[in-house]
Formats: sequence, structure tokens, C-alpha cells
Amino acid sequence: MITRRDFIVTTAATVSSPLALQAAEEQHVYLPLKALPRIRTLSAKPTGDGRLLLFSDGPETPPKLIRSEALERAFGPGTDLVLQQPDHWRMIDDGWFAEEDLYEPAEFEDSAFHVWHANYRPETEAHDLLYDLFQDQITGPFGARIPSLGLELGEHPSTPRYATAKLDGDWCLPHLTAEVAERTSWLVVDGVIAAGELER
Repeated sequence: MITRRDFIVTTAATVSSPLALQAAEEQHVYLPLKALPRIRTLSAKPTGDGRLLLFSDGPETPPKLIRSEALERAFGPGTDLVLQQPDHWRMIDDGWFAEEDLYEPAEFEDSAFHVWHANYRPETEAHDLLYDLFQDQITGPFGARIPSLGLELGEHPSTPRYATAKLDGDWCLPHLTAEVAERTSWLVVDGVIAAGELER
């Protein structure tokens, strides 16, 4: 029969063992949330010359990100290096970090601003999504034209990166909508032309 004293001594010895300490620590380990893939929607706006500029439903300006120190405090050193900006946004939306742990990327002062322009700005994201989808019809690395769709994909010589997808006119929108729907279900062209908005 085990006595209360034996139970306390045995429990204390077990709890202080390296395996027990490791198990206790692992119970409190949290992994950063990763952004889940989601359907992206493309819309169009006039450019002023009769053409249409396509843009995604991504953020219009760089949303807040989590400070590196806050990420390291929560998940350990180097965490910031393995996360993408949408991962930050998902954790922020889910309330994992307080306002003081966040910051807004500023133009030319933060590499995160350039990362957002290069990947998540609505116009650039539309270009990249269509570039990947129509890879079988693209031969050059810096631009492409798909005549049957009236679609032009172009990289502009600018820093930060700026890439665009343009249609020759509103008559192209139904053709692009149908072609995209035939190729994939994770990208949708909504067919709506935003009024009064011009390319930058």
C-alpha cells in the first residue's frame, strides 16, 4: 500500500525528471497559425484608355504585421523567417496578439512593405495568379500577351515591384471569366467593372 508521503515523493521525483519536464513544456508549445488557401476573386477597373486593369480581393494597403520580437516571444527565434504575411494576418484576425505587438509597414523603411507590393498588392496579385494559371501560354519571363483573351501580363520597371494584368476592353471580360472557370475553381473573375477608378 502506498502512503501519502510515498505518493508525494514519487510524484515529485517523476515531475522533476527530464522527460516529465519536457512533456510539461510541450503542453504549452503553440505553433503559429498558417493562412489557409482560399478562393481569390478578380475584378476590373478602367485604366482611362479603354482597357481594364484586373485586381484581386487582396488588401489595398499593407495591413498590420506582428513585430519580430512578439513572434519570437511566442514561438521562438527565427519564426519570422518562416512566416508569410497572410500568416501574420490570420493570427491577428484570430486575436493571438495585442495591439502593441503589431506595426504597419512603411514605404521604403521596411522590407515588409516591398514584400507586400511584390506579392499581395491587388494588382500584382492578379498578375501573378493569372501568370501561373496561363503558364502553358507564356514564353517570356517578364510579360506575355494572350491574344485570344485580349489579356496582357506585364512587369513594370519599378521598385517596389509592380506587375499588372490588363484586358483590351470590356468585351474581353466574359471570355476571361469563362476560360478561368474552365481551368480552375480556386480563382474567380466576378465580371464587375469598378466605376471611376483609374490605374495609378
